[in-house]
Amino acid sequence: MIDSAISLFLSLLNGINAITVVVLDLPIVNKAIVYCQGVAFSIVAVKFGYEVWYNHILRQDGDPDADLRGVLIDFAKAIGMIGAVPWITKQVYVLGTAFASDIANLDGAGNPLSQTSSLVTLLTNIMVSATTGLLIIAVAVLAALIIFLIVLIQAFIRAAELAMVAVAGTLMALGLTNSSSQMFQTWWRELLSLSLAQATQILLLKIAFVTLTIGTPNPLLNLMFFTGFMWVTYKSPSVLKQFIYSSGVGSAVGGAARSIGSMALMRRMMR
Repeated sequence: MIDSAISLFLSLLNGINAITVVVLDLPIVNKAIVYCQGVAFSIVAVKFGYEVWYNHILRQDGDPDADLRGVLIDFAKAIGMIGAVPWITKQVYVLGTAFASDIANLDGAGNPLSQTSSLVTLLTNIMVSATTGLLIIAVAVLAALIIFLIVLIQAFIRAAELAMVAVAGTLMALGLTNSSSQMFQTWWRELLSLSLAQATQILLLKIAFVTLTIGTPNPLLNLMFFTGFMWVTYKSPSVLKQFIYSSGVGSAVGGAARSIGSMALMRRMMR
């Protein structure tokens, strides 16, 4: 029964995370993406004309800094990513949802039914404990419930963030026309942290519920572990973002994404 209840809560949260991708199909979001793509393509066209003219002048003057081939490659990457950003955004978030679904279906560490005595002891201690102990437990339970509700709200907030990332990505791809710009890398890290946050929170919630039911022999200690994991669940999106920004994972995968986007556009143009 306990294991089924845990699975029900996690399935609910995972379902909410899966539904958030629907915002990318809203007409207003699609129109905003198309509008930003038009603006981005216009800027690319103007900047491309300027860069070609500028490098042509440098080449006539014999300047070694003239690199027309590099300009063509950079602008091909930018055009490819401007067109592919909506598709990449949706696929990356769907992949993160798949990770979250797999984690939600993982078996707990042990059999909760064989250790229900720990939970019974916890309830007994709550009923017979002194006023001070009861107050501490009540505050811990209340804090854990509040954090759980905040985690649910965060799932809906991700829907708004996903729409913003999809719309802004077309303009952020303009940074690919400049090798020293970090605009696109910043966008990619945001998308990666947004997509992986759901799986991270599902994992921490599952561990939190397991520590509450089949953790240590001390019920009060289990409750403290549960509260701690719930707090880390709330903080995990910001921690995950710091990890992605500092580890270089975003830059490495972002380079692969740019290559894939450029290849996809070139194939479509050839067809």
